[in-house]
Amino acid sequence: MSFASKLRRGAPIDGPIEPDLGQQAAADCVAFVNDPETHGIINLVCGSRFPGLQIINGGTREVVDYLAAGAPPKLLIVDVSDSAKPMSAMLPIIAAFAEDTKVIAIGAVNDINLYREMTEAGISDYLVKPVGDRALDSAINRAEEKRQQALAATVSAGQAAAPVNDKRSVVSVMAFDKKRDTILMDLDLQDGSIALALDVEPSHGLREVLDNPSRIDSLFITSVGVKCGEHLTVMAAEEGVDEEVHYNTSAVSLLIEELRKQTPAIVVDVPRKAAAARAAVLAASTDIVVVTDMTLAGLRDAIRFNAMIHQVASSARVIFVANRDGGKEATVSKTEFEKALGKPINVMIAEDAKANQAAANAGKPIVAAASGSKMTSAFKSIANLITTDPASGKSAKKKFSFFSKKK
Repeated sequence: MSFASKLRRGAPIDGPIEPDLGQQAAADCVAFVNDPETHGIINLVCGSRFPGLQIINGGTREVVDYLAAGAPPKLLIVDVSDSAKPMSAMLPIIAAFAEDTKVIAIGAVNDINLYREMTEAGISDYLVKPVGDRALDSAINRAEEKRQQALAATVSAGQAAAPVNDKRSVVSVMAFDKKRDTILMDLDLQDGSIALALDVEPSHGLREVLDNPSRIDSLFITSVGVKCGEHLTVMAAEEGVDEEVHYNTSAVSLLIEELRKQTPAIVVDVPRKAAAARAAVLAASTDIVVVTDMTLAGLRDAIRFNAMIHQVASSARVIFVANRDGGKEATVSKTEFEKALGKPINVMIAEDAKANQAAANAGKPIVAAASGSKMTSAFKSIANLITTDPASGKSAKKKFSFFSKKK
């Protein structure tokens, strides 16, 4: 059963994903509609723009089956008027379409809150029936602009400072409280902020190591790392944003292998778009921490990460952390989130503005600046999970962890 089909049918997604590849070729534009008027408008607007246009009679259920069969199109138009709960019907579709696919939803409900839920979850646009040719044309133009911007972007917007504090605080517990020798490596060579958050000067040698695998040895690696206290070493870079940074997958694997010989605990943060480097890190990990939030977009990305992890690192332990526990922005309850994900949320990090402010003012991790806060308690729970062998319940000697965040 495919990933999308499992989600639609309510089955837990806790086993290897069975890909159904090669059953259909990727199309430029595919539309699923269930009334002749909308069919005619889509044919009028899209027929000349997309030579391979496919208009299929159906709604959300048919879309899920189509996406389960193979490659998703560049533009997907979905008629959600067949569902009494359009947003719920879109969840399996959101989980299944590719990151470079743009989706336009068409429905019968004229509700600004539904529009916001759709766009927050990753849908490019939501149009209300009857759909006019100008409205559809404008929506397609906006979707294409977003797709081109995503492809051309060299600097990605971060999700505030909390995800950085997550790793910094967790690693602080491991290195300073537990006194475990730890290497924290930021593989985002251009936009990484771990060195900035820890107030250490990033080394210029990390990129050289990754560009030249032959130079990877214990002496050279030692020169790349920056000591941050007795038990913590930071490996980070700050390359120019106007440069093309390429990751040598072999170098990433060799670097991790060499680090294993030196340190019992390695924590790595990788850029989201470096797919090959991310896969190499995942494959070597014993523990993978996925940081998300309790929104529809967070659920979509958590499901995607979970599927990817099953494919490349099926033996790794996956720890799901809900960052800021959603607060007022939460659109999915913990129960609904866990049901759709097929996995439990292991740790919930409550929003604590005072703790965040104290850490920012002191220039220290939250665990140091607000030791009695609920956030500190959550970070200690994550560190305990990472450093404990799940089989014996005792401290594990060798741990290699990968941190991933939603955006």
